[in-house]
Amino acid sequence: MKLDDLLELVSYDDLKSRLEVVRRFPAHYEDEHDAMLAEVVRQIRPYLRNVIGVTIAKGGQGKTTLSANLTGMLAAEQEKLSKQGKKALPILHLELDIQGDGVAYDFGLARSKYNDKGAGLASAVTSDAPLRVIQTDRQYLHVVPAGTHNDRITDALGALVAAHGRAAHLLLALLLAQISHLYRWIVVDFSPGDRSLQQLGLAATTHLTAPLMDSDNASVGGLASLAVLAKSTRKTNPELGVAAMCFLGFRKVQGQPTSDLTIVWQKLRIALERHNVSPDVILKDYVREGRVLAKEARNSGMLAHEFASAAAGKWIDPLTGEIAERPRDENGRLIETRRAIELANDHAAMARAVISRVRARNQQLKETSA
Repeated sequence: MKLDDLLELVSYDDLKSRLEVVRRFPAHYEDEHDAMLAEVVRQIRPYLRNVIGVTIAKGGQGKTTLSANLTGMLAAEQEKLSKQGKKALPILHLELDIQGDGVAYDFGLARSKYNDKGAGLASAVTSDAPLRVIQTDRQYLHVVPAGTHNDRITDALGALVAAHGRAAHLLLALLLAQISHLYRWIVVDFSPGDRSLQQLGLAATTHLTAPLMDSDNASVGGLASLAVLAKSTRKTNPELGVAAMCFLGFRKVQGQPTSDLTIVWQKLRIALERHNVSPDVILKDYVREGRVLAKEARNSGMLAHEFASAAAGKWIDPLTGEIAERPRDENGRLIETRRAIELANDHAAMARAVISRVRARNQQLKETSA
């Protein structure tokens, strides 16, 4: 059996035209067009409150690791609910990144024939094509892959913005609003490196989550600037806000943070207050240092909790239906079970903390719009 035998490509064909909405707007708005835009935004926002955006201010801060494992943990929770006889819905992971293919490796989809490197997403966003989604071998985890073809979004969006103004930034939001009821959560992974893709992600997302792995002032300042960025998109997304700022790769001693992290927390707190943002968005739950384990997990196409199960000798290989061999590092040594489990537990705690913040924000939004 091959991996692709366990996957299924689902196509959402009966979607209303997104371009038809955008083409109602001229390039230069008058007051009446601002009112038109506000009305479109008002109608779609309630359908997007389950959309969580994972983004960064600069590269190498753990965006891919955070988004993939957050999605995986949420999907595992839905599977648990299903086994308890409770209602469960899948989790959708969607990546907006020209350079992005890391998530495909995390999910073990890099070599799948269904991995189109963003071609399908580009067509769905800019050409009203059907949206194609990979239903993975994890029952409640669905993926829209990214890659080099996402640059087609950038090219097409530039022309649409020139003709129809900022309304073009709503294309992804209009798409996700039509399928959001099919998913418990939608996680959108997008990089700030490309302005067009960034604007699409910001307009579609309700809750921003951002990771940080470095302690230098530039990284901290960049993370704080995301809160300002959220405020700059009010016309296309008045509900956008930072739900959580997360930390990965910092040491733990007897389960407690060291001064490396507590100093970063203090720096970020000061930076946020300078931008009139509550420091409550800083999560105290964080993922300890584990770059080697993360690398081996990615090479194995496993998420943190799956890799921990494999290290403990309990992972059932989906291809064979048998217990898989315990993973080894590049030197041939068995992965230490305790460390793999600790890392997985950190990701689980962080996922719970993020969702707790997201639910609190959703309650506030619901009360405000009532």
